[in-house]
Amino acid sequence: LSSVMPWMLDDEAGRADLDSAARIIEERTLKTRQFFNEIADDWDEMNREILGEFSLPEVILKAVPENCGVAADLGCGTGEVLEHLRGACRELIGVDGSPRMLELARRRFDEHMDGISLRIGELDHLPLRDGEADFICINLVLHHLSRPSTALGEIARVRAPEGLVLITDFDQHSREAMRSSYGDRWLGFPLDDMRAAMARAGLVIADYRRQPVKKDLALHLILARKAKAQSA
Repeated sequence: LSSVMPWMLDDEAGRADLDSAARIIEERTLKTRQFFNEIADDWDEMNREILGEFSLPEVILKAVPENCGVAADLGCGTGEVLEHLRGACRELIGVDGSPRMLELARRRFDEHMDGISLRIGELDHLPLRDGEADFICINLVLHHLSRPSTALGEIARVRAPEGLVLITDFDQHSREAMRSSYGDRWLGFPLDDMRAAMARAGLVIADYRRQPVKKDLALHLILARKAKAQSA
């Protein structure tokens, strides 16, 4: 793409194609935000319909490194994961693109917001500083995004140099109903595709397991770290 981009910018038809693609992505982002605003009150129950007895927050908590300074939950929803992480890190950051989700997260913590920062923002342009988070989790979110690889690049940007990233998402499946019921854009991802997208963002898999859940679905549980520089 980088090799043809200058040509497209100089070509009228190419510029028109880029503008059209940008509009489509923006429309999809707005539709996704609207969808999650509408189902926010039911979101925790919808997650339980998928996860069943499997406790994802407990898995996330076990992945948090010792003496964690700042942890960020990207696509934090109603704040369930943040609630489990409380006390494990000095500061918690929750990011979500849905105002309604963040409102419910604030209600969850009520007046006890010390050490918790809830930020509205899109995951392809995170409202975090470079290297701000020592631990990052993004749970069942990438399959909702138009450009998952862009989000992975942003995760790499905001991750501290020695920070860890926990990525949870669906293995590839064929349940088309997930698009209408849960707002999914991608029907999961093959592990090899995930590994390749992470590599482009400078991340490598440090630990992995596959977790079957309900509706004949399965999760990738991927703990990632910065890729080591290649020796000359």
